[in-house]
Amino acid sequence: MSWSGYGRKTAVLCAAVVLLGTLALPAQAAAPPVSPARALQSAVFQAPALRVPASPEIPSPDEIAGAKSSESATAEQVTRIDRLLADASTAQEASLAASLQANNAYGDALVELQIRRDAAALAAAKAAAAGAEQQKTRKQIGQLAGNLYRNGGLNPALSSFVSGTAQALQEAATLEAVTAGRTRAFQSAETAAVAAESLTAAAAEANSAADEAARTAESRKVDAERANDAQRQAMSEARAQRTVLVDQLASLKNTTAALESARADALDSQRQQERLAALTAAPPGPAPQPAPGNQAAWQPAAPAAQPAPAAAPVQDPGAPAQVPPAPDPAPAPEPEPAPGPAPLPVPVPEPAPVPAPSPGGSNQTAMSVALGKTGAPYFYQYGGSGAYGFDCSGLVQTAFAAAGKYLPRTAAQQFAQAPVHVPLSQAQPGDLLVWGSAPGFYHVAIYLGGSRVVQALNPDDGITVTDLASMSGMQLYPYAARY
Repeated sequence: MSWSGYGRKTAVLCAAVVLLGTLALPAQAAAPPVSPARALQSAVFQAPALRVPASPEIPSPDEIAGAKSSESATAEQVTRIDRLLADASTAQEASLAASLQANNAYGDALVELQIRRDAAALAAAKAAAAGAEQQKTRKQIGQLAGNLYRNGGLNPALSSFVSGTAQALQEAATLEAVTAGRTRAFQSAETAAVAAESLTAAAAEANSAADEAARTAESRKVDAERANDAQRQAMSEARAQRTVLVDQLASLKNTTAALESARADALDSQRQQERLAALTAAPPGPAPQPAPGNQAAWQPAAPAAQPAPAAAPVQDPGAPAQVPPAPDPAPAPEPEPAPGPAPLPVPVPEPAPVPAPSPGGSNQTAMSVALGKTGAPYFYQYGGSGAYGFDCSGLVQTAFAAAGKYLPRTAAQQFAQAPVHVPLSQAQPGDLLVWGSAPGFYHVAIYLGGSRVVQALNPDDGITVTDLASMSGMQLYPYAARY
């Protein structure tokens, strides 16, 4: 088929106009489908159900006065008040656990928000670059169309060789122009247009996800503040109730409030120690299982089902104590690591990374760094990773980074991605303890040995060293994570 000069020019211009129109950025892109990550987002950040503990029914003054009439009535009221004090202690633990869950949900939401914002910024940069490239190719198409029109479809570089009678050369040059120059330019422009449209849609989706994460974080913030307020109120009420109950005990038993308060504290401590002993002595349940979609992260945790081979390469006391300790002598391994971390509360000055001591190994540095932060505020706003303070997982991540170990950001991820999981009875200084149920743990702390942990507890207590027994009733998980 042969083209006349006028027909050739018209065809070139029409093709260029049509292509330029198809390469324009769409004014309104169709809403992209919701990604699986975004679909799961709302499930990840479900606010924990907060249970408000009921206030105990304190005996009335008349009941106390009436109970003094007989020894049996007095003993009955003493038993009742002791039970009320125990219930009040349990209620305080439940209230603290609820606030920890809410604070952790807010912290996780802030971490997710930062991830989404970073992804949105990256997507926007890619979309801008693709848009610039598309504009460049559109300009090239326009220039090509103009050149072809002015030269009758002939490449300008060859036009000087064309004479009025050189029909063969002109046809060859025209063919070269169409197949080489225009084809490459059109293909490049089409590719750029597709890329720009795709990346623009991806940027819109990323921005939408970031907005959704921001709304989620704001909602979790409200939940956390509400839970913290509820916990403060519960603690205040519990202290007031305790004062009344202790005074009633002193009146019934003809002792002093100070003696009865000390006795109540001792009973609380005894209950907590018995609970922790039962948790560590009992055979642990099934080994930690991978969360859906997180099999890769949990893969190294498989050896936790057989603690003996897992602990042996980690430290020297592991091998001899491995076979008998799990069922019966579970408390026996506990005192052994205690001499190692004895100097831990002292090294508040700049910690020196000493790899020599086997209990904890290089985790000695992580423990020392965390201990050096005691007294610092708990702070989950803006991520809680050190600029203003720490949340629980932010403290753990910062402390282990000082030891050259780079852990993930959230409590659940820190436990899941540990290379070794051991029963709680075999926990060693430097291990991570978590609270909650797999895979959604809501709190993490660094074990110091001697039934103590260092942790960023909550906005009121900040970073503190805590007796583990006092938190054993708050869903303390029966496995420890070791890095």
